[in-house]
Formats: sequence, structure tokens, C-alpha cells
Amino acid sequence: MQLVPCAALALFIHPSTSHNLVNRIFWAFCVYLEAVSVLPQLRVMQNTKIVEPFTAHYVFALGVARFLSCAHWVLQV
Repeated sequence: MQLVPCAALALFIHPSTSHNLVNRIFWAFCVYLEAVSVLPQLRVMQNTKIVEPFTAHYVFALGVARFLSCAHWVLQV
């Protein structure tokens, strides 16, 4: 479900480094996929009635860190 939008985004927005084009697109795809990969886990936790606070805080922090990493990369490009 998340693969197609991440692949399409990687085709259009990828870094301009000295590496070849395929490596740049794959790297961008990995960054985008990592940024959105926590969303299904957040959805499951939202539907579950009882979630341990430590787990909830960890998943939230992980999602924020991945989002900020992706945002930093996009701003650098």
C-alpha cells in the first residue's frame, strides 16, 4: 500500500549526488518508505483499547524521528 507512492515520489524527488541515477532513486525510496512505515503500527495501536504507555511513547517517538529525518533530507535537496 505504501510502496507505490514512495516509489513514485522517489522517481521525481531524489538527491543530485555523484552516484548513478539508480542508486539515488533507491536511496530516496528507502528514506521515504522508512518515514511512512510506522503509520500501520500507529493505526493498530489506535484501534487497540489497551496499549502500554512505554510502547505508545516509543512508537510515537520513532514516527517523529523518521518524519524529521525525511523532512531534513528533503530540505537538504
